[in-house]
Amino acid sequence: MSLITECFRRLTNGKSEVKGYKVTNVDRTRKFGIACRNLQELKRKACVKLNVTSDIKEVSVYLLDGSLIDDEYFRTLEPQTTLILQKPGERVLSDADLLYETLIRVNIDFLTTGKRASEFLTEKLKAKVAVLNKALNKDDSKTSFSNRKEHPEWFQGLETNATTKEAYMHRRCQDRIRGYLYKAIEQIRASEVFLENPKARRHLLQAISFFKMQLKEDHYFGFYFDRSRALRNSGSSEDELDSSECYEHCPCRIRQDESSYVGLFDKENEKSARVDETDARKFSKSSESKDEEGECPYKVRPRRKKDQIALCNGNGEFKCEGVWNTEKCLYGDRHRINPYRSKEELVLFSTWNLDHKIERSRTLIPQLIEISKQEKVKEKEIIDMYEKLFTIKNLRLVHIVCHDKGSHK
Repeated sequence: MSLITECFRRLTNGKSEVKGYKVTNVDRTRKFGIACRNLQELKRKACVKLNVTSDIKEVSVYLLDGSLIDDEYFRTLEPQTTLILQKPGERVLSDADLLYETLIRVNIDFLTTGKRASEFLTEKLKAKVAVLNKALNKDDSKTSFSNRKEHPEWFQGLETNATTKEAYMHRRCQDRIRGYLYKAIEQIRASEVFLENPKARRHLLQAISFFKMQLKEDHYFGFYFDRSRALRNSGSSEDELDSSECYEHCPCRIRQDESSYVGLFDKENEKSARVDETDARKFSKSSESKDEEGECPYKVRPRRKKDQIALCNGNGEFKCEGVWNTEKCLYGDRHRINPYRSKEELVLFSTWNLDHKIERSRTLIPQLIEISKQEKVKEKEIIDMYEKLFTIKNLRLVHIVCHDKGSHK
């Protein structure tokens, strides 16, 4: 390799690849193509295109399913993904709005009559879901199909390059867990204790760092919605620690360009280091394990095989687990769904919730903030908080009717 070629390679290695995305406003009335290298560049260009004069620090970017995008997650998005730009004070379209729009696209008959359509628009979301559930086609002939070629209508309109249903559902669950992480971080950073107590802030930053690293080790629990995890061979020991084991459609298989992570690695490792989206093992100790106050003292733990299972059966059917303070769903078989069966059930499944029995915002984060005031925070307390925030030890999958938004006391 010539000296000139080597110099050119070094100069261009630090620049991220330019990718194209589609950006729309919250009303979905305008859409533009944006070519950019990172999230901040996308925000700047999108603000110009959409005539947004707000400070880009106050502008947020969302996926169509409502997931908030940060810099790290942005690097994992596929080109041509459609994103929503939200100005301060604007509201991103709700699940009810998205559900109604999808129903129109699939041409369900009762929406074609004026009276029924009017009633549908004025009813609450729970009533809408009940109407949709009655209208669903329960044809099971394509439920077992997995890839896009076998069941193309299931993938129609989805903003994804996933080639199998399992891959798409895996990522959707990861998005939900990521959302809990982002909301937890936002609440922590807005707290008075974080802003005014330096020692507590250091403990909280270390907890956040641990949450990120452990979630990457746990693949953001994408397997909860992935029916392939219900079909695993049980021949090996269930107590074996193997959370590093992965499979082809998990996003952590998708390698990212090391230039996207400049500054996370020691210079001597820059040439060979490549980081997976979700596998914390690939990080050097001097990267994600540090925050601005020092090194994270908590150890990332692998997860046992018996804990890495889907919440559905091998066919992809989910059952509601009931209101947070009950042992089971009181509606029985009426609250079950198989998003692998049809596009309509996939849409309906977006209204089901992974509900915290002990509430995240009202109880868990305030508890974590209180713990941070201690002179020394026990590792066991942080691990316990992680399990309650992100795992089925405190999460239960529930039909929208069984999702109690009131105080869980």
